[in-house]
Amino acid sequence: MKKLYSLILLSFIVLLIRPEYLIAQQGNEKQQQRPTVGLVLSGGGAKGFAYIGLLKAIQKAGLRLDYIGGTSIGSIIGGLYALGYDPDSIAKIVKGQNWDHVLRDVVDRKYIAFEEKGYSENSIATFPFDQHKIELRSSLYEGQNIDLLLNRYFTVDYKTTDFSKLPTPFICMATNILNGKAVTLKSGYLPQAIRASMSIPVYFSPTYYQGKYLIDGGVIDNYPAQQVKKMGAGLIVGLDVQHGLTDKISKLNTVPKVFQQIISYYRVAANKEGYKITNLYIPIDMKYEVMDFDKYDSIMAVGDRAAQKYYEKIKALADSLNKIKYEPVRIHNTVPLDSIRISEIHYQGYKEIPLKFLKEYFNKYRNSKISILDLEHTIDQVYGTKFFSHVSYELQPRGQCTDLLIKVHEASPGSLGAAVHFDSDYQGSILLNMVLRNKLGKGSKLFAQTILGSNPRFKTMYLFNMGSKIGLGTSLDFYSLNFNLYQNDTKKLDYQFFNFSGAAFINATIKNLFNFRSGFEFERFRVKKADLTDSAVSGTDEISSYGNLFFEFNADTYDRAYFPTMGFRAELNFRYRLNIATEDKESAFSSAPFIYLNYDQNIKLANKWVFSTGFFTGMTLGLITPPPQNQFYLGGQNPDNYFHSFVPFTGLRFVQEIGNNLIVVRGRLRYNLIKKFYLTGAVDAGEIGNSFNPSQTSGLIVGYGLTLSYDSFIGPVQLSLMNSNQPAKAMVYFNLGYWF
Repeated sequence: MKKLYSLILLSFIVLLIRPEYLIAQQGNEKQQQRPTVGLVLSGGGAKGFAYIGLLKAIQKAGLRLDYIGGTSIGSIIGGLYALGYDPDSIAKIVKGQNWDHVLRDVVDRKYIAFEEKGYSENSIATFPFDQHKIELRSSLYEGQNIDLLLNRYFTVDYKTTDFSKLPTPFICMATNILNGKAVTLKSGYLPQAIRASMSIPVYFSPTYYQGKYLIDGGVIDNYPAQQVKKMGAGLIVGLDVQHGLTDKISKLNTVPKVFQQIISYYRVAANKEGYKITNLYIPIDMKYEVMDFDKYDSIMAVGDRAAQKYYEKIKALADSLNKIKYEPVRIHNTVPLDSIRISEIHYQGYKEIPLKFLKEYFNKYRNSKISILDLEHTIDQVYGTKFFSHVSYELQPRGQCTDLLIKVHEASPGSLGAAVHFDSDYQGSILLNMVLRNKLGKGSKLFAQTILGSNPRFKTMYLFNMGSKIGLGTSLDFYSLNFNLYQNDTKKLDYQFFNFSGAAFINATIKNLFNFRSGFEFERFRVKKADLTDSAVSGTDEISSYGNLFFEFNADTYDRAYFPTMGFRAELNFRYRLNIATEDKESAFSSAPFIYLNYDQNIKLANKWVFSTGFFTGMTLGLITPPPQNQFYLGGQNPDNYFHSFVPFTGLRFVQEIGNNLIVVRGRLRYNLIKKFYLTGAVDAGEIGNSFNPSQTSGLIVGYGLTLSYDSFIGPVQLSLMNSNQPAKAMVYFNLGYWF
C-alpha cells in the first residue's frame, strides 16, 4: 500500500508541474530556432557586377540564403543566384557579352536584311513617322537584345511561375509608370519580371507585365529590404552599390549622373527604412558609373576586394547560425537551357504584317526539338528585316508539352534619316533618307535617297514580297557628276555626266548575306566634255539611250559596315547594253557586254590588327570605244561611287586613269591605336588599258599611303597621305562622314 500511495503522489506532482515544464521547453526550442536569412541587392547598373565577388564570399563562408530580393541589376544577379547559378558561372555570363551591342539593340550585320544594309547604315540619325507625322521615341532602345539575353539564362526553370518555389525563393521590384507606385513581382514569367525590374526609364522601353506598364524598380524602391523581410527573412544581409544623393554640382558632369541624381530623390525614404532593418550592411563604393558595362573586369575586382574586407563578418554570421542549426549552402550547379521540344507555336502583336510572313520563319519549330541558340538566330533575322521594333519569345508549359509564343511589336511604317559628308573627291553633300515598310503592299519596302550638293543625286528602290521567297523590284536613279581628268598634275578635261535610269528585276536573298538580281534597265545618258588645255577646242555633248539586260550577284558578310574585322564583300556585275537611240550618229556606240568582279576580304590577325586584301577585274568585250558606262575609271578614295566602274586606287587622283579593261589588287593593314582611332597602311597595284595586250596598257601602277581614321558618330573621319609611281606629287585625301 505504501508503494501504491507513493506512485499516486508522484503522478500528482508530475501533473502539477507539467504545464510549467512544457512552457519552459517551448521557450527553449524557440530560442534555439535558426533565423532565416534574406539577401538584398540594390540596383546600380553595371556596378552590380561587384555582387559576384560577395556571392563567392557568402558561399565560401557557408552562409545559407533562404530568400533573395533585388532591384534592376540586383534582380539580374540575384535572380541568377536564386535559380542556382554558381558565382563563377555568373561571372562567365557577364564576361561573355558584348555589352555595347546588348544595351543598344545592335544585331550582327549578318542578320540585317540585305537591302537594309545599303540604305540604312549611312544615316546619323533616324526618326520614325506614321500618318505623315514624325514620331518621337519614348525610349532610346526597345531592349531587343536584353530580352533575348534574359530569356537565354532565366528560362531554365520556365515551368515555375511562383517565384517562392524557385531553388531560393525570390522577388524583384518594378515601378508602375502610370501611378509611380512600387510593384513587387512574385510570380509569372521570370525573364519578363527581371526585364521589368531593370527597364531603365528613357533608356529602355517600359515592359507590359501582368496588366501593368512597368519600369525600373529603382525609381521608388532600390533596396527592397522591407519586401524581403515580408517574405519571412529573420535576418537581412544587404549589398548596396548605390551612390546616394550628390551634394556637389561639380560631380553632376554627365547625363547618367544627372539622371541618377533625379531618380534618387524618390527612393531615399525606402532606402532609409531598408537600412534600419538590415543586420549586415555591405556598401560597395567605387569610381565606376551606372553605364560602365564594358568595365566589368574592374568592377568585379572591386567586388572581390569588398568580399575580402567583409569576409570575417560574413563568416561570423554563418558560424553563429550554424551553431544553432547547421544548414548547408544550397547546391549551385544550374546551366542554361540549350534545347527544348516544342509542340505548337502562337503569335502575338502582329497587325499589318501578315501572319504568313512570321510562319515562314518559325513554323519549322512545330512539333520538334529546337536549339535555343537557333531560335535566337531566327529571331535576329526577323528583327533584321526592320519590319518590327521588337521580337521576343516565351516558353509556355501546357500539360506535358511546351508551346512557343512569338511576340512582336511592329515598327513605324516609315522612317526618315539624314547625314552629312565631305571628301576630297565629291566635295560636300547632305543625305536625306526615307524608308516606307509594309505601306505599299504586304511585306513591301520603298527606299528613297536624295543627295544635295555639288553632285546631286536621287534614287529609289521598291521591293515587293520580301522574306524567304523570290521577290520583284523596281528602281529609279538620277545623278549629275562633275570631275576633271589630269595629265600629271595639270587638269586636262572637264567631264559632266548626267544619268537617268529605271529598272525592273527579280530579286532573291539567301540568309541576308547573298543577293541575286536579274532584269532589264532603261538608261538615258548625257556626257559633256570640255578641253581645259586648249580653249580653241570646242566641247562635246553626247546623249544616248540604252537598254541593259543585267545580272548581279552581291555578297556582304562584313561584321561592321565601317572598320570591319572579319567577313568579305563580293560583287559580280554583268550587263549587255543595247544601243536604243543616239542623237549624235557620229558618236554612236555599239551594243556590247560589260562584266566585272570586285572582292574584298578581312582577316583578323590579332586583338588590334586587321589585314584586308582584295581585287577588282573587269572588261568591256568587243569594243575599242565603248560608251562611258562601259569604261573603267581608276583613282580616288571613295569606296561608294555613283558609277560601279569607278575603282578607288591609293595614290591616284579621282578618275586619273580610264580604260576598257582593268585589273587591281590591294592590301590594307589596320591597327587600332586607342578606342576608335585607327592607323592604316595601304598598297594598291594594277593595270588599266583598252586591251590586255601589255603594249596597250598603262603599265604597272603602284600606289601606297597611310591613313589616320576616327570612327565618329557621324561616320569615319579620315586623313590620308598618298603617293604612287606615276609622275605626280604626293597628295592628301580628307573624308568626313559616312559615304553615300
